Amino acid sequence: MRVKLNLIKEMVADKRVVVVDDSIVRGTTARARVVNLREAGAKEVHMRVSCPPHRFACHYGIDFPDPEKLIANRMSMEEICKYLGVDSLGYLDVEGMVRATGQPMNKFCLACFTGDYPLPVDPALDKFIMEKRENRSKALADQERHPTLFADLK
Repeated sequence: MRVKLNLIKEMVADKRVVVVDDSIVRGTTARARVVNLREAGAKEVHMRVSCPPHRFACHYGIDFPDPEKLIANRMSMEEICKYLGVDSLGYLDVEGMVRATGQPMNKFCLACFTGDYPLPVDPALDKFIMEKRENRSKALADQERHPTLFADLK
């Protein structure tokens, strides 16, 4: 098992702790970190996130296609705080995140934060299209009678 956060209890006990994370997508990792900090005796735990809340599905390859699995899509800030067990929670906003890069906003896809997709989204052509095609090919190969091109032409 890989440990992402190895706590030194003496450094955490009775302290106010601020956790800075790159993102909170589903909330499960952040919640586990907070539980570990509380168990180590942290008096307060505050979380700061260096990107905006992920509220929308990514249809371009990042692993969060289902918006119902995104904590910020289904919970308010207050509910997320309660779920994570933090005393406070703060996200960087879209403008601040882009400003930190020194690049113009139009250089980035921000769809998972804003819901504004740069291209129309066709649900039939999601990121799993190759797997779907492979499974269909395997199913056809397993059939006794294979489809034949130009079968009706003789």
